[in-house]
Order: sequence, then structure tokens, then C-alpha cells
Amino acid sequence: MRAMQYVMALACAAGMASAQTTVVDFESGNEGWDGPQGIGGATFIDPTGGNGGSAGLHTQFNNFGIEFATSTNSDFLGNYTTSDEITISFDLKIDQIGFSGLNIARPFMLELRNNDLGDPGYPWASAYLLFDWYTDSADDGFITLSTTFNPNDTDVPAGWGGNGAFDPVTFAPKLPDGVTFADVLSGVDEIAISTFLPDYFFTFDDYDVTVDNISITRVPAPASAFALLGMGIVGTRRRR
Repeated sequence: MRAMQYVMALACAAGMASAQTTVVDFESGNEGWDGPQGIGGATFIDPTGGNGGSAGLHTQFNNFGIEFATSTNSDFLGNYTTSDEITISFDLKIDQIGFSGLNIARPFMLELRNNDLGDPGYPWASAYLLFDWYTDSADDGFITLSTTFNPNDTDVPAGWGGNGAFDPVTFAPKLPDGVTFADVLSGVDEIAISTFLPDYFFTFDDYDVTVDNISITRVPAPASAFALLGMGIVGTRRRR
């Protein structure tokens, strides 16, 4: 009887522990996330520029493109394949992309980078998802972009692309030979929200863009869930 109660308790607890979410809302700093800095402009935490008037990560920069990225926040890095499902989302507000008063659309993508798997000459092998091409959304405020995927897929999922090598016939970017989607996600060294879509070239433009509430939700594989229970690591964390 006690054994059955224990199993039922574990099953119930596993359900409660099934998802672990981290949210970076920039109320307590950038927590490893940053954007472009240098002669073209700056990225900074705007204390009232985020979604709902809270803090947000704001870049004003002139360049071929921009990206917000982290290679230090461990909650967004590491081995994704210990999870059955991953959801990544963020809020995006575009006040300007263009020059001389012209509004120009640019691609916004999520890129997951593994520094160990790229072909010679490539800094990484990556899997990337193009959300869409966006332009000035100042009148619309923030939009939320989100994706949910299985990190254990071997094939690149529909809508995603691979980089780290190129097709010798079409010259299009692709994953290196023998490298799968799951291989890349087994060691994510950097995650980026980027406009630098592989195989595209862009003009210099003025970017005035804010991101907020960058989040990752991991649904552990069953074995991982029970291991977390054994260590007492359950629940949801909100990075403040």
C-alpha cells in the first residue's frame, strides 16, 4: 500500500514538475543578455520601455543588422535534449528600421548555436527559425514571438534552417554533414534573437528595437523529471 502511494505521489509530483520556466524581464539587470554596442550606437536597459511600461532591453544602432544574445545565462544554454519539449518566446517592439524616413522590413529569427560542430571557417553550427520579416510596429506596440519544438528530432523541423556548412551545388546554408538537429541542441553555447538571416546581405539601417520577457520553458523527459524529483528540484523560476 505504501509503495503504491509512493508511486502515485511521484507520478503526481512528476506532473507538477513537468515544466520549468525561466523569464528574463530586465527588472534586475540584463542577466547575461545584451545587444550591439560600439560606434553604431548602444544597447541599454530602458526602465520604462518594456512591455506594459516595465523594463526592457532597448537597442538604438546603425548597422547591417542587430542581435540580442546570451552565451552566459545557463538557463538558456546547455543540453536541450534532456527535455521532451522546449518553448522559447520573447516580446518585440520595433520603433524603427530603415534610413532617411524610409521603413524597411527585416527578418527576425531565433538561432541556437553550438560552437563545436561547424565546418572549418564557421564559428558554429546552428539551427535557426525565421519568425517573419517585420518593420515599424510602433503603433502596434509589442508583439510576442514564440516557438515550441522537440529538441530530440534528428531532422531539422519544418520552418527551421541549419547553418555551419553550405551546399556545394546551391551554396545555401545547411548543417554540416552528419550533424543532426539534436546534435546541435545537445550543446547550445549561445542563443540569439537576430536579424542576420544566413545567406542574406543587408544595407546599413537605423534600428530602434526593444525586447522583453525572454523566456524558456523546458518539459523534461520522464527519466529527467523523476531525477529532478529525487533532488527536490521542481517548479517554475522567474528571473527577477
